[in-house]
Amino acid sequence: MTAHRTGSLSASPRQWALLLVLVALWGSSYLLIELSLRAFSPAQITGLRITAAALVLLLVLFASDQRLPRSPRDWALCITMAVLGNILPFLLISWGQQEVESALAGILAATTPLGVLVLAHFVLADEKFERRHGIAFALAFAGVAVLLGVDALAGLGGSFARVTAQLAIVLAAAGYAAATVMARFMPANAPLSTATAVMLSGAVLMSPWTLGGLPVLAAAPMLPMLAIAILGVLGTGFASIIYFHLVGRSGARFTSMLNYLVPVWAAALGVLLLGESLGLSAWLALALILGGLLLTQRRSGGA
Repeated sequence: MTAHRTGSLSASPRQWALLLVLVALWGSSYLLIELSLRAFSPAQITGLRITAAALVLLLVLFASDQRLPRSPRDWALCITMAVLGNILPFLLISWGQQEVESALAGILAATTPLGVLVLAHFVLADEKFERRHGIAFALAFAGVAVLLGVDALAGLGGSFARVTAQLAIVLAAAGYAAATVMARFMPANAPLSTATAVMLSGAVLMSPWTLGGLPVLAAAPMLPMLAIAILGVLGTGFASIIYFHLVGRSGARFTSMLNYLVPVWAAALGVLLLGESLGLSAWLALALILGGLLLTQRRSGGA
């Protein structure tokens, strides 16, 4: 079991490439959730995507001749990770998106790195908070707000239902932050084993809702069914392997930066698939986000 790894963590080009793959996978989740909500409840979406991920990861684990964790401590961590990093965020975001538009949801979810900065400072010996990290967060968060449209911030508040939905997404971001810091205590050299154990724990905990969603799954239109399948296999299963690898190798703070790049991916999809064009504000937003990311990765001695 690896806990606090000493020394300064930095990201290699390979880690950046994996981060971008994770951004692409998680950046598509909001759209897939919206499609899934056409046929399934938030709890059913959560249970089905986690169960699909667990089944696929189990097959990959056995095919690669690896084993699940054995110690009770490892399993306790995996169960906690499943609740904080999967079940609660998946439920809260799916539920919140019934009232909150995706642009505002993206801005609220972008508070995750702030939670990681605070928690990591007190929990992880090699990820202490520095002034440049606060500046980096401010730059990147401002970039997300500009990219998604400052008008989206006007949607803050509103009716009791909207405010509750917004708070649910912020709480989901807090869960992601806690799980990202906790992932540093997982074995860095066993991302597949860890991801499988986490998903298996989540699948067991969500089994009553998953079973309730099976009749809906059998009668659902093709599009929501396909969305659930992609969410489970790619956006939850495959993505979790990359996630645990990145946290172990590059740190919680670096991995949490993907929350800033997810909106960039959404904008890129609009350009590539829908023929949309990027205005001046989008390029300004991209500059702010990249500036924040680069500042985060600077060595302490150069700050």
